[in-house]
Amino acid sequence: MYDEAKSPYERSLIAGDREFRELADFAPVMIWRSGTDQLCDWFNLPWLSYTGRSMQDEVGHGWATGVHPEDIDRCLATYVGAFKAREPFSMEYRLRRHDGEYRWLLDNGKPFYRDDRFAGYWGSCIDVTAHRDAARAQRILVNELSHRVKNTLAVVQAMATQSFGEDRPVGASLETFESRLRALAGAHDLLVTYAWEDVALRNVVEATVAPHDPGHDRVTIDGPPLMLASATAVAIAMAVHELLTNAAKYGALAVGSGQVSLCWRFDPDLERVQITWKETGGRPVEPPAHLGFGVRFIERVLAGQAGGEAAVTFEEDGVRCRFEAPARSWRHATENIRTPVSIG
Repeated sequence: MYDEAKSPYERSLIAGDREFRELADFAPVMIWRSGTDQLCDWFNLPWLSYTGRSMQDEVGHGWATGVHPEDIDRCLATYVGAFKAREPFSMEYRLRRHDGEYRWLLDNGKPFYRDDRFAGYWGSCIDVTAHRDAARAQRILVNELSHRVKNTLAVVQAMATQSFGEDRPVGASLETFESRLRALAGAHDLLVTYAWEDVALRNVVEATVAPHDPGHDRVTIDGPPLMLASATAVAIAMAVHELLTNAAKYGALAVGSGQVSLCWRFDPDLERVQITWKETGGRPVEPPAHLGFGVRFIERVLAGQAGGEAAVTFEEDGVRCRFEAPARSWRHATENIRTPVSIG
């Protein structure tokens, strides 16, 4: 018989018949029971296997020693409060597993009665760590997506502001804006291919240059292997696209003999890349009376999206642009170790 005068461990020895024990011990959940004194007096085999402790260790208040120190007060407050009110409860807390790892459990308890008299609580627990991790990852993903959308909209806003001006024909402004949109889409395609993780600077530059130099003989690219964060990659891609567009219209790429050198070096102390664009062999260059839309666009995008800066000078033999942005060194010998994500 059920005897409150017996100790919790003694009560655990007479918790039920063999069939009940088999049912409880083979259940896919962790089950516990407490008496009217709030002390737990029985745990099923999955619970004991999880904690790696014996029944005698767990009964009474023994089970509470495995609860994470940051959760114990809240856990006991919920348990005791529900017990006094004779109400069901549901709570999550971390419980130490047999290997020492704390895992999140969802614990549901409910009072039970015998002969219309309150007899204690039955409870069950399931491991919800994976669910919590997935929910946390989803929240991070949503926050990151929101951040990236805002960054993209800021770039588009800068593009619109710099593309449409009072002193420019609407047709020319629209053509410029559409060209910049295509460049932005290309940069985003590259980032999607690499799952929005860090992307190689060389990959960004080569993908941006390719439509403007299909023969690979007009633009020389050189620099050490470096990695860029997504926002920085977009900013640099847009800056290089702007330089290429201007070179094709007015500079070195507008004539057959023109060349462009695009090189970079890395400052490991500041963790910044310093990129130099230099045009040669093109038309004679004269400094403009005021900065053009392209120059202001480069400066605005780099400063706003990449925390970088740019300086454009109009030298006699061709335009020179120096700009810098955050980057990190890649210690591997090649830039193609990272496997792209298929989106086809």
